[in-house]
Amino acid sequence: MSNIIKYIIVLLFLLPVLQNASAASEYLVTEHEPVYPGDTVFVWVPFKNIGYGTWWIDTSVRLVPANNATEKAIHVLDDSAVIGNMEDWNDMRTAKFKIHIDQKAVEGEYEFNVYITTKGKDSAGTTPATQVLEDRILIVKGAPVITLSNTSIGSVAPGSTNEVVLKFRNEGTGTARNLYADINTASDHLASAFSIVGSGKRFSLGSLNAGEETEIRFTLAVDAQAETGVYNIPLTISGMNYSSSDYIGVGIAGITDFELSYQESGGSFLLSVANVGVNPAKAVSVTIPTQSNFNVAGSNTQVIGNLNAGDYTSATFQVTRNRGQDMKLLIQYTDAGGIRRSIEKNIPVKLSNPMATPGGASDQHEAMHSGGTNVSKLAVGFAPYIGVVLLGIIGIWQRKSIKDMYQRLRFQRQRR
Repeated sequence: MSNIIKYIIVLLFLLPVLQNASAASEYLVTEHEPVYPGDTVFVWVPFKNIGYGTWWIDTSVRLVPANNATEKAIHVLDDSAVIGNMEDWNDMRTAKFKIHIDQKAVEGEYEFNVYITTKGKDSAGTTPATQVLEDRILIVKGAPVITLSNTSIGSVAPGSTNEVVLKFRNEGTGTARNLYADINTASDHLASAFSIVGSGKRFSLGSLNAGEETEIRFTLAVDAQAETGVYNIPLTISGMNYSSSDYIGVGIAGITDFELSYQESGGSFLLSVANVGVNPAKAVSVTIPTQSNFNVAGSNTQVIGNLNAGDYTSATFQVTRNRGQDMKLLIQYTDAGGIRRSIEKNIPVKLSNPMATPGGASDQHEAMHSGGTNVSKLAVGFAPYIGVVLLGIIGIWQRKSIKDMYQRLRFQRQRR
């Protein structure tokens, strides 16, 4: 019973001092501020004896994480310290601890509990008393790292207008506040190729905590005369506590286009294909699709091979025209990036050779021959009737001459 009474007395003596320490030590004292992830630093817990008739004997202090978040982020390397005796009023002692902040620790406040174990004066043989100072706080300042995590633009064509989406992510451990993204197209080689339409060149990203994302959108116009190549557009990200530089990589691939012409040669339809773009086209093929205006005898697809910029070649088809003059054509090719692409074309076609124009000169020729055959057959069928009619006409026309000739013959017979 006497030991219990002594223990209670020691706690009563300690209570005023511990309350004062609790009020004065809400935040842990660090050797430098701020403290960042990856730091290994010392922290101190100060104590001051302001009680009357209160003594601390053989006092030891432990620093313990107050929750799982603190335990994962802060590693206490030296978790106990001995501060000895505090027998006089205004005596001061400091418990020193070595800690390491995890590299992945997120910016914020981390809570610890401080356990103080001590004995009162002349209390030899009694059980040491332990008191807890709760919610000792360590502030960790993270280091924000803003990255351009994704972009919707890669390759563009001269003369095109493109909607661009840029996504930003805070890959660091701290908060970046009041961020802006500045896109710089002012240099000569960029200004002649690109312009941002309507929205200016500065975009607000707001504030980004660790792990957060945001995005911006704008319209990028490409000059029709822009040269092919890869362009790096400078990008600056800045804010209250952050600044970094990056770039947007944009490729101008140039256009691939074809010009078509034709001629008739020996009854064949000879189609010429020229690459009038700036990029090479590989494995080029030409197809005359099924259509109402024209018929194709044999294969309707011809593979004409590779065409560099400015090259041309020909494909031969056997074509007949039904009606109309617009011919649909499909050109397929593989671009410089290995992607198979298609271009549809329409060209006006007038065919004049007999084989290729059923409704033209050959049709008239055939019609003439067909008509002549029918007239001949009709003439043969009506020949006897025509002969009788002709004889009748001749008889009427020569009736008087025939009568006179008949009388002369009769007179000669009478004389004989």
